[in-house]
Amino acid sequence: MLDPYKMIVVNIATSIILIIGLLFYKFVFPKRKFDLFFLLLLISILPIISIFRNGDYESGDFNIHIYRTMAFYDSLKEGNIMPSWAKDLNATYGYPLFIFNYPLPYYVISFFHFIGFSFIASTKIFIALNFVLSGIFMYLYSREIFKNNLAAFTSAIFYIFAPYHLIDVHFKVAIGEIAVFTLLPLVFLSIHKLNTKRSLIYILWSGLWLSLIIMSNALIAFFATGIILAYIIFFTLKKIDYVYFLYGLSAFFVAGIISLYVLLAPFIFNSFLYIQRMPLVIGYSPNLSELFYSPWRMGFLFQGPNGQIPFLIGYTQLFIFIITLILLLLKKMPKKHLSQQKFWLIISLVIIFLITPYSKFLWEHFSFVKAAGSHRLLLILSFSVSILAGYLTVNFLKKKFLITLIILITIGYTILNWGHRKLIPEITDSVLKQNLWKSTSEGEGHYYANSKWIDTKHPWFSKLPRNNIEIIKGDGEITTLKRTSTNHTYIIYAKTPLDIAENTLYFPGWQAKSNGKIISLHPNGSGVINLNVPKGNQILELTYNDIKIYKISKIVSATALFILFVYILFLSTKKLFLFKRY
Repeated sequence: MLDPYKMIVVNIATSIILIIGLLFYKFVFPKRKFDLFFLLLLISILPIISIFRNGDYESGDFNIHIYRTMAFYDSLKEGNIMPSWAKDLNATYGYPLFIFNYPLPYYVISFFHFIGFSFIASTKIFIALNFVLSGIFMYLYSREIFKNNLAAFTSAIFYIFAPYHLIDVHFKVAIGEIAVFTLLPLVFLSIHKLNTKRSLIYILWSGLWLSLIIMSNALIAFFATGIILAYIIFFTLKKIDYVYFLYGLSAFFVAGIISLYVLLAPFIFNSFLYIQRMPLVIGYSPNLSELFYSPWRMGFLFQGPNGQIPFLIGYTQLFIFIITLILLLLKKMPKKHLSQQKFWLIISLVIIFLITPYSKFLWEHFSFVKAAGSHRLLLILSFSVSILAGYLTVNFLKKKFLITLIILITIGYTILNWGHRKLIPEITDSVLKQNLWKSTSEGEGHYYANSKWIDTKHPWFSKLPRNNIEIIKGDGEITTLKRTSTNHTYIIYAKTPLDIAENTLYFPGWQAKSNGKIISLHPNGSGVINLNVPKGNQILELTYNDIKIYKISKIVSATALFILFVYILFLSTKKLFLFKRY
C-alpha cells in the first residue's frame, strides 16, 4: 500500500506525464488546438487515482456510509423499494435511519454492488464518478452562459479543485455533499435553458435535478434553493419577464412533488424523535482566518494530523473574488456581463457572511438547520466563485498566459490533497459486515433518526441481545420463523400469559398480531418493544409499515418520478422520430 508521501510522488509523476503528453501533442500537431473538454477529463482524473488504492479509508465517514449502504441494500433485497428501517444497525435493534437520511447516494452505491462490485469498491466508484461528472457538468453549464470554451474550462477547474470539494471527496467523504457538487450545475443549466427556451422539458429537467439534490442532502438543498430562486428572480427583473418566474416556480413544484417523502419526513415524525428531548446547539461556524488559510504544511494540506479539517475558500478562489470586487468598485469591468458578475459577487458575499460566526443571530431562527454547521455553505460558495472565475476569463481572453498561470496554480496548490492519507487493505467487506451491529454506537448513529423513547444516557445499543425475543415474565417457549427488516414472525407456546421483550427499537409503524389479531405494544425504558401475549399456542407477527401519511408521500413521490421519466422518454422518442422523418 502506498503511504501518503509515496502517493504525493505518484501525483507529481502523473501530472508530469500529462504535461509531457500535452507538449508532445503540441509538437506533433502544432496547428491543432487542445480540446479543452478532453483536457478537463484528463485533469479531473489526477485527484482520484488515489481512490483506487487497495483498502479502506482510515478516517472520515467512508465506513459509516458503507455500513448504511449494507443495511439499505439488504432492505432493497427484501423488496422494500423505498427503505425506512435499518434492521442490522444499532446492535440489531434497528432504527428508522432511512426515513431521515438522504437516500440517493445509497441507491447508486447499491446499484454498483448489485452488478458485482464490493461495497468498498462501489463507494469508491461513486466518489470518483461524481468527481469527474461534477467537472463535466460545470463545464457544460459554464459554456452555455459564457459561450466560450476557455471560460467554461476555467470555471470547471476552479470547481473541481475547490478545497472544500477535495476535502469532501478525500477527507470528510461526505457522499451527500459529493452528489450535490455533481447535481448543482445541472440545475442551473436547466434553469438557464428555461430562460432561453420556454419549454416544458426544461421545467421537468430542472425539477428532476433539484429533487435529486434534495434526496442527496436536504440541508444543502435548502440553501441551494434560495440561490436558485434568487437566480430566477434576477433574470425575471432583468428582462421584466414574469413568465420565466412562473416557469421557474413550476420547476420548484415538480421538485417538491418528486421529493415529497424526504421533505415531509422531519415534520411528520418530529414529535417522535430523540432530538426533541435534547437541546440543539448551533453547528460549527469557521472564523475568517480558517476561511483564508490552512494551518498545515504551509497552508497546502487540508487535513490535520488528527483528522482536523480546515474550512478553506481557496487561495486562487480568494484571488478571483477580491479581483472581481476591486474591478467592479473601480468600474473597470466590461458592461457586457456586468450585472451577472454583480449577482454572483453579492451571492458570494452573502454566503461568506452566513458561514462566519457573525451570522449566528440568524441561525438561531432556523432550528431545523442550525445544528448542521454553516461550513457546509462552502459547497455553494465554491460554485459561485467558479462562475466568477469564468466571467473574469471572458473579460480578459487576450491575457491567455495569465489565465493559464492561474489555472495551473489552482490545480497545483491542491496536490497534497489528491488522496486520503492512509488506506487499510486488511479491512474488507466481510470485516465491515462483522462490525455492522456495533457500528452505530461507535459513530454511525444518526441522532436525527433516533426514537424519543430511548434512554438519553445511552441513546444507542452497544451490546447484542441474547435473543431476538425474550420472555420477561411467564412460562413458555418461542421459536423464530422469520426475521427481515419489516417482518418478525415467531411461534409461541405460552403455558401462561407472557410479558415479552421483542428486541427492536420502538417507533410508530410497528404493529403486533397474535394469530391474526392486533395486540398492543409499547416501549420500555430503553425504547425496546414490549408486549403481552395471552396463554396458548399462537403465531406472533410484528410488522413495520410506514404510518399512513408518510406512506402516501412515498407513493406520490414514486408515482411522480415514474410519470416524469415516462414523459421525458416520450418527448425524447418523439424528437428522434421527427429527426429521422425529416
